[in-house]
Amino acid sequence: MAKASRRTKNPQVPRNITSSMAIFKGVTVSIVISLICAVGLSIISLISENGFIDNYLEYIMVAVTMISIFVGSVYATKQTAAKGLLIGCAVGIVYVLFSVGIGIELGQEQIAWLMLGNKIAAGSLAGALGGFIGVNL
Repeated sequence: MAKASRRTKNPQVPRNITSSMAIFKGVTVSIVISLICAVGLSIISLISENGFIDNYLEYIMVAVTMISIFVGSVYATKQTAAKGLLIGCAVGIVYVLFSVGIGIELGQEQIAWLMLGNKIAAGSLAGALGGFIGVNL
């Protein structure tokens, strides 16, 4: 009778990545995804005569933001394989603060506290969901 091997095909190797580095990588992935989508949407808007994108650009950009936060959180928590909700929320909050800071700098406008609170809440929820899923992958 053959002896059973105790090796697994894909063993879990402990990762030596800190939470702050995982958050930085997650935010970087989120920003890159957002930039790629924004460039793609602007090219489509310039090329096509369809007013669909122009009419619904605000909603499309909110969806792109939430999806990019979600993917960045999944990436960050998959790197650490722990603390999914905390790292995911942190990725969402840092991304929102970064994007609002860029928006304020480029637009030279004041920001409403209620709008900032809504963006932070939505970003942290999308990040928490991504973190929860990223830990379990």
